[in-house]
Formats: sequence, C-alpha cells, structure tokens
Amino acid sequence: MLKKHLAVMLLFVMAAGVFSQSIPSGTGRYEALGNSPFILDAATDINNNPAWTNYYRNYAFGDVGRNAISDFELSDPYAGATFDVTKKLSLGFIVNKRNDAWGTFGGNAVGVSAPIVPFTGLVAYSLNKNFHLGLAPYVAMWKRNKELSAGVDSNLSSRSLGASLGVMYNMKKGWVEGVVRFRMNKFENEAIDTNITTVIDNDGGIELGVALRGWFPTKSKTVIVPVLGFFTYSFTPKTVSGTTTVTGTEYSFMNINGGVGLNIPITDDIQIAGGVVAEFNTFKASFTGDTLNPTTEFKRTDLVAPRFHMAGETRIADWLTARFGFNRAIIMRSDENTSTLGGTSNTENIDELLASSSEQTVSLGAGFHFGRFSIDATVSERWLKHGINFVSGGDNTDLFGVVSASYNFAK
Repeated sequence: MLKKHLAVMLLFVMAAGVFSQSIPSGTGRYEALGNSPFILDAATDINNNPAWTNYYRNYAFGDVGRNAISDFELSDPYAGATFDVTKKLSLGFIVNKRNDAWGTFGGNAVGVSAPIVPFTGLVAYSLNKNFHLGLAPYVAMWKRNKELSAGVDSNLSSRSLGASLGVMYNMKKGWVEGVVRFRMNKFENEAIDTNITTVIDNDGGIELGVALRGWFPTKSKTVIVPVLGFFTYSFTPKTVSGTTTVTGTEYSFMNINGGVGLNIPITDDIQIAGGVVAEFNTFKASFTGDTLNPTTEFKRTDLVAPRFHMAGETRIADWLTARFGFNRAIIMRSDENTSTLGGTSNTENIDELLASSSEQTVSLGAGFHFGRFSIDATVSERWLKHGINFVSGGDNTDLFGVVSASYNFAK
C-alpha cells in the first residue's frame, strides 16, 4: 500500500514536468523558472526539506557548475543522491552545497576562511501513508595552524554545524509541509606568543529558519500554493587578549515572508505558475561606546510588497523543454542611523521607495532529457544578445549559465 501511495504521490508532485523516465530538477531548472516558490523541483525540495527524500527515492542530482573559472572548470558544483532502504526508510546525502549563512558572520574580515566541503545527510521515514519525517544533519569545517620557532603562533578555524527537521502530511486532497533549520556558525582567530594569547571570535553565530508550504488542488486542476517563512540570526564579534575583553558591534537580522500562488497545468505539455510574496526584513547593528567612542546604532527595515513571480515550461519535444521565469519586487526601505556621545544624540532617517534589481528579472532555460537522465540549464542572456561565436566573433558568449544534471535510477 505504501509503495502504491509513494508511486502515485511521485507522479503527482512531478506535474511540473516528468518527461520519459527522467525527473528534471536542480538549480538550472529552478533559476530558469525565476526561483518561484510555487513550483515543485526535486533537487530544491530535497535540499529544503529532507522529508522529500522518501518521495524521490533512488535519485541522483546536482549542479555541474556555474561561473567559468577556466576553459575546463566551473564554480559551485555539488552532488546528491537518495537510496531506497526499506518500504518506509530512505537515506541519502548532499555534498559541497552550502546551506548556511556563515558568510554573514564576519570571519573573512579577521582572516578566517569559510568552512569547506559542506556535507548534508538525509534520513526520511514514513510513519504511515500520510505522515513523513525527514532529518538532515549538516557539517562544514576549516582550520589552519601555523607554528613559528620564534614569533607568534596562530590557529584559525571555522565551522558550521546544525540540522534540518522536515515533515510532510498528505491529506485527501493535497498536502502540507514544514521544516525547521538550525545552524551554529563559528569562527576563531587565536594568536599565541610567549606573553599573551589573543582570541578573536564571534559570540553567538546562531541562525534559525522555519518554512511552511501547502499544495491544494481544485476541481479545475489548478493548485493553490500558500507559503510562509521565518529566518533570523545574530552574533557579536569579541576579542579576548589576556584578561581584557573587548566586545564589538552586535548584529541581528530577521525575515518574515509569506505569499500565495497558483500552479496551473494548461495541457499535458504546458505548465505555468504565478503568485505574489511579501517580505519584512530588519537588520540592526549596534555598538556601545565609551567617553572616547560614540555609541552607534544602524537599523534598516525593508518591506518587500509585492514580489511578483511568474514561471512556465513547455515540452517542445520528448527530449527538450523550454522554460521562462519572471521575478521583480517593489521595496519600501527605511534607514535609521543614530550616534550618541557625551549625552548628545544625532539621528538620520532615510525613507526610500525602490525596486529590486532589473538584472535577472527575466530568466530563460532549457531541459534535455534522455531516458532516465536529464540536463537542465539557464540560457545565458549574453549569448542571446551576442549570438553564437561564428556570428558574433566573440569568445565570451557562453550558451548556458548554471547547469544541473539528474538521473532517476529507481526500478
């Protein structure tokens, strides 16, 4: 019964496009569709919520790469795979895909490199035919130690540890999912000489995210897709030198977002999705000074309302899919900068109405499907403008942007 349920659910969730036996997915497909939260994408969904591991069993996925480093190298590749263990249990992994906010915590400013080769484990278990759980432990680390016979020794390290816990519940019509993501991000720069040890690190470094999504089909086969999310982090750089402790600027960030959209199968070969999302962001940086240094506080508030999403894909041939996406937002921004010294306070306020960047507002992509294997990519806007090499004569007119690949080896 469970196998039948999983098979039916797999066909259902891939209404966005299963051609032959392949399951097209990945960054190349997701970005070509404008990063829309109202579509289903196997690789993206597994990475966001490990409970999906039990639906996409025996499936390999990843990105070939993005930006050209040399004639033979691309940046940001990653790989993942899921495996059917029992009727209720699936396992898997994702390697080299960064899924943390370590870069926001200031380690690079003190000479500490980001954690390397992130690893995510995938464990999914079905309690029954309706309720599914997923757990994804996450780890990434880096360190560098230098010892000198005469001089200052140094120990540098960084790490990001955490896990994601996801759930999915199937109803009579549709489903709902939720995931909680937790990370502890740390950097440390330790300098040691014969007289004193100085340590620079980040106090805190915790990030927490929650995401909810629903999928509710109507009688017309149109699917209503509500989304809701929350994300926050905070940290304070700190320097301890001997018995002296100096606390730096305290940073904090919070995001709340929500929206609703429609996923509409026009025909068996054409699928479109669209909707609106609103976001509220606050960023705060505060420093407590003394008689010589002013106390300062910077606060930025963004109300993103609305953010428009449009996406569509159509099968041109059994082996070829064309895709487009649109993503643009209106932003109401408020900046407040306050400085206080010796009882005298000065505050500057700036309110501004602006739009999100016009770059990458429209995205195009293509998918190539060969039996169980699929390659999905965004189409380079530069290539569209300049044309192929023998027409333009240029040598930087790449056909594709980010390229993803996947293989469905389920029986």
